[in-house]
Amino acid sequence: MAAEKLFENRIKKYLHSAGVYPVGFASDRMEGEPIGWYTKIWGGGYQKSGIPDLICCINGIFIAVEVKASNGRPSELQRLNIKRINKSGGIGLFLYPEGFEEFKNLIKGVTECNIHTAELSALISANSSTKCAILTE
Repeated sequence: MAAEKLFENRIKKYLHSAGVYPVGFASDRMEGEPIGWYTKIWGGGYQKSGIPDLICCINGIFIAVEVKASNGRPSELQRLNIKRINKSGGIGLFLYPEGFEEFKNLIKGVTECNIHTAELSALISANSSTKCAILTE
């Protein structure tokens, strides 16, 4: 478990460097313009099992990361949830230390991607009203 926690901290440090900050992070402590946010899911008695460790929204794209140490194995429920996230149009992945460079390339691609933004902006504008408040500022 300690190896997994150390790796998770490396991931968080990288996300900060890319402009992705944890929910509620103070704006005056941000090193750069934020392009996304993440939250750490804590397992426990009141939390559903199998939810990925990090839930992120980066440049409008949903990304769920299940962090694993080099020798870690995903449970069947974790596999099911990652498959469902991917089938729903998000990006769900199991991340091992050996795949960290690939993950950084994925995040870089997501941050540079502008394909979805025009359609998404039009959809948000068309479907925002006082009864469906989509806050953009």
